Amino acid sequence: MPTTFLRLPPQTALVAAGLLSLFLLFSLVLGRIGADWLPGAGGLLTLSALTAILLALLRLPRVSRIAQVFLAGAGLATLAVALFLPGALPAMQAALLQGTAFSAFLTALGLIRAPVRRSRLIARAAEGLFAHSARARVFAVSLGAQGISVLFNIGTIGMISDIARNHDAARRAAGKRGIDSRAMTLAALRGTLLMTVWSPIGLGFAIVTSAIPTLDPVRFFALAFGIVAALSLVAALLEAAATPVPQGPRPQDPAPAGAGRALALVLAAIAGLIALTLAAHRLLDVSFLIAACLVLPLLAALWPRLEPGLRETAGEGRLTRFAAASEGMATESTIFLAAAVIGAAVAAAAQAAGIDALIAGGRLPALAVILGCLLIIPAVGAVMIPHTIVMIMAASLFGPGPVGADHPYALGLALLFAWALAIAASPISAMSIITGRELGVTPQRVTFALNLRFTLGLMAAAALVVGLVYALD
Repeated sequence: MPTTFLRLPPQTALVAAGLLSLFLLFSLVLGRIGADWLPGAGGLLTLSALTAILLALLRLPRVSRIAQVFLAGAGLATLAVALFLPGALPAMQAALLQGTAFSAFLTALGLIRAPVRRSRLIARAAEGLFAHSARARVFAVSLGAQGISVLFNIGTIGMISDIARNHDAARRAAGKRGIDSRAMTLAALRGTLLMTVWSPIGLGFAIVTSAIPTLDPVRFFALAFGIVAALSLVAALLEAAATPVPQGPRPQDPAPAGAGRALALVLAAIAGLIALTLAAHRLLDVSFLIAACLVLPLLAALWPRLEPGLRETAGEGRLTRFAAASEGMATESTIFLAAAVIGAAVAAAAQAAGIDALIAGGRLPALAVILGCLLIIPAVGAVMIPHTIVMIMAASLFGPGPVGADHPYALGLALLFAWALAIAASPISAMSIITGRELGVTPQRVTFALNLRFTLGLMAAAALVVGLVYALD
């Protein structure tokens, strides 16, 4: 096996990355929570930023090529700002801390995904979604996948696809009418996409709430959740109504034993996770991002105790498991760390060119900017450019400026819908790739054929909703 950066053996590098990730989480959370009362809290934050940079360099040989390019771009962007816009260096430092928070958040997200992937409870809950007739099943999977994917994320698509194929094969073997596993897979994809708009432990939510100072995250979560709930209900009803009901016996299977209880427990865990994050945000006076960095590792530690079957894998050392979990998010952590810095550099250049004055003077209407974000970010994804950087650039540029100050909720919703739409429109997004693999087609076919009507419909609905919120904002 090849050696890694600093010529460390692979296993040593993995453990070193795990230790650095642990220290990154600890120093960032403690520094943010103790900002007002802990001596040296500022030093802890600086140390966390330096740790994030060292961690990115240590992982450099093992992350994807695009992450390597982003990291190099962040270095060049910092150099360019230092040479040509030195007055923007404080903003670059703030962006580095923001990128550090993204990196820590992704590490925390990797921790919770480890037990969730092995959870039989979640698999049993998903099984229960199939104990319905054809139309009701589409409805149940569309909405149920949205809830389950808060914890299971993109893994929900493959899990529901596997369950659908198993049910289909079993029914056909018994001489019964089968199940449309393709429709179930697409329903899981759409539920997972809609989850990204409102989930308070999602990356899009973290970017938006961190970039718009005038946004109240709790009110924004309630608004986003309510809007997506209404849109999800309408979309699921339309999809169910369009599902043909073949003649013959209804392919309705009884729910597996304990499936209802499992689903209730999973939904309770999700509600508890959100409630704890909200409480930490309010009581500790920290951002949603930092609150999630505190709550997610706690849930990851408690989950094996709540689901005893997971304890069977506890033979490994805790540090090894932590290192493996954090390493699973290495590419994403590097990209988001770098993208925050690049986004701040682009925002500084645009502000130096007078874009804020154009908006404030009315020559560039705020609504045009907001709807432009809604359209441009998915368009970037559709041409197979990673949309992460454009999302962070737009949030960094418009969030702290006149648009974010005057219309925070309209801008926030536009960015979150744009995030979901970019994932749906991008053939290189993980969701498109997984869905294509499950259906035996190319990701391009998923994006530009099978899911195109949903994407365009969601974009139209999002534009209407954003316009309404803008008028009331």
